[in-house]
Amino acid sequence: MRHSATAILMVLTILAAACPALAQAPGAEAGGQTLQAAEQVVVHFFVAPRVLPGGKEAAMKFPDLRRFLAKIAGGYTQLGSCDGGVLAASGEVRSETNICFMVSAPSDLSTEIAAYLRTHFETKSPFVLTWQGNRH
Repeated sequence: MRHSATAILMVLTILAAACPALAQAPGAEAGGQTLQAAEQVVVHFFVAPRVLPGGKEAAMKFPDLRRFLAKIAGGYTQLGSCDGGVLAASGEVRSETNICFMVSAPSDLSTEIAAYLRTHFETKSPFVLTWQGNRH
């Protein structure tokens, strides 16, 4: 009986000493690799029109948009050309070709992005989606 109490005490002592290591703080080593904690972010997906109202190409607007996104979010991902459509009041589907972007940030920037699109791309109803995500 005495030996099993000693063995249990030894196991408990080893576990107590190992508990901080088992918690694996951000950047801790595991299997030779550094583990990083996930950062909570807000993911923003939005489109910018390739053609401005009146038919003028929007190509000259994109360098400033990219600079704006880098400034407010630290960066951006330009996903490329994407097509979308909207149901017009007349009942017909009006389609357009856009450039799709994705941005992640520590906070919701959808108001700022939508305001930028309204002002610089003359978009009446900007299409901006947000959701919670993890950045590793």
